[in-house]
Amino acid sequence: MKTQSLLLALAAAPATLAHTVWTDFYVNGVAQGDGVAMRMRNDPEHASDPLSDLSSNDLACNVNGDKGVSRVQSVGDGSTLTFEFRSWPNDPTKERIDRGHYGPCAVYLKKVDSAIDDPGHGDGWFKIWDDGYDASTKQWCTDKMIDNNGLMSVVLPKGIKGGYYLARPEILALHNANQGDPQFYAGCAQIFVEGTGNLVPESTVSIPGYVKAGEDSVSWNIYTADNSKYPVPGPAVAKLSSSSNAAGANVKAQSTQTQGLKPAGCICQNANWCGTEVSSYSDEKGCWAAGEECWKQNDACYKSSPPTGNAGCKLWEAKCKQIQDACSSGNFNGPPNKGKDLTPKAETIDVGLVMPTAGVTGGSEPKTSAAAAEKTDKPAATSAAQVKTSAAVYTSTAAAPASSAASEAEPAQNTQSDNYGGYVPKLTKTIQQNAATTPASEIAPHPTKVACPAGYECVTVYTTVVKTEVVYVTMAAPERKRESLQARRYKRVE
Repeated sequence: MKTQSLLLALAAAPATLAHTVWTDFYVNGVAQGDGVAMRMRNDPEHASDPLSDLSSNDLACNVNGDKGVSRVQSVGDGSTLTFEFRSWPNDPTKERIDRGHYGPCAVYLKKVDSAIDDPGHGDGWFKIWDDGYDASTKQWCTDKMIDNNGLMSVVLPKGIKGGYYLARPEILALHNANQGDPQFYAGCAQIFVEGTGNLVPESTVSIPGYVKAGEDSVSWNIYTADNSKYPVPGPAVAKLSSSSNAAGANVKAQSTQTQGLKPAGCICQNANWCGTEVSSYSDEKGCWAAGEECWKQNDACYKSSPPTGNAGCKLWEAKCKQIQDACSSGNFNGPPNKGKDLTPKAETIDVGLVMPTAGVTGGSEPKTSAAAAEKTDKPAATSAAQVKTSAAVYTSTAAAPASSAASEAEPAQNTQSDNYGGYVPKLTKTIQQNAATTPASEIAPHPTKVACPAGYECVTVYTTVVKTEVVYVTMAAPERKRESLQARRYKRVE
């Protein structure tokens, strides 16, 4: 019987599993832009690698996450935040995370004096939502996130103290936790909550420190244990209070955002980089100088590009090429399309399922209905009384139908309260992505090795995989253009 049980486990946890990385976020369904106001690992090759050292400061905001970025995104009190996960940082068309990465999810906040300067790690974190295993739908939180197109949405508790925060989405993959390899995926968004509330958490925790190696939550055997009894890692969802004795009472509120604002004159964005208009010109010398000014900004854009890609840099590169062509053709009045904002219009999407922040003041269960999902251009409406998605709402039922996405999951063993309002159908709607998004990833995620549990007889299954390598040479073109530009300019001067 052990061999049969192990074969089921191997079917649930293949030898090679795609990892994931948090790449962008939405405010009330409106895209903020890939990498904008986000702390994430800088190295594209390892951006989706999991965090396994539970004592490392990296557990807070990921590797390189102790350094803030230049942008801070403003959000309204009680807004819906949606975090998007991808297995390939700059390609949302690929899978979001392998289905074998079963595990819980959570979202934490930390009130800070400066969203840019605070290192992230340490005390001050409080949880606003979590979810583990739901026996009634036979799903882990990761299953629900995958079925929701890689999107994880929560409502900010209404009435929290206004000002700067770090927002931290978290996924824990348990497929190899029983072998001492729990895999966390996390990052931090730098946000400014616009509000005049005075609610703060009654208690906070330190990251790292909120979980420790060996605890049930990070060493759970999902293949043999009663998953309905799985203890979600970290503290309970925070209770908020206006009491002067609460843990966050001494953290100051800010009523006006003064840091991390979008720079004045920004006409093109790529993550946290902004391009500004080049100098006007009316002669040949000024034309070539403006071109060189444009290419210099283009270099800075490419060099600062995070793992989410350089789509904005390519738009700016086209502008530089336009100036160069104008100079070459003798058109010395410019720049062309002066002051035109090249940043694509922010996309509004249907965020699908909104996870309730039950137990937190201002949180509530999502509205449910039998109506079919529809696309809308209006952001989600939120209040202390109800939470609506930007379009889709789902009917709560006791169990999933046989043909549902839930039937793909492993069998449940017992029941557990459902933080999502019941069965969550698999979404079939394709979310339209920004036209400027890079079409393919530059670096593939690294595989996860799955060990054989002690006391079992392992069977190795070999699968032939065709690997395609794509090599991008993004800097060569701008450099060659600059060289020809310089030569042309010096020839004109002589």
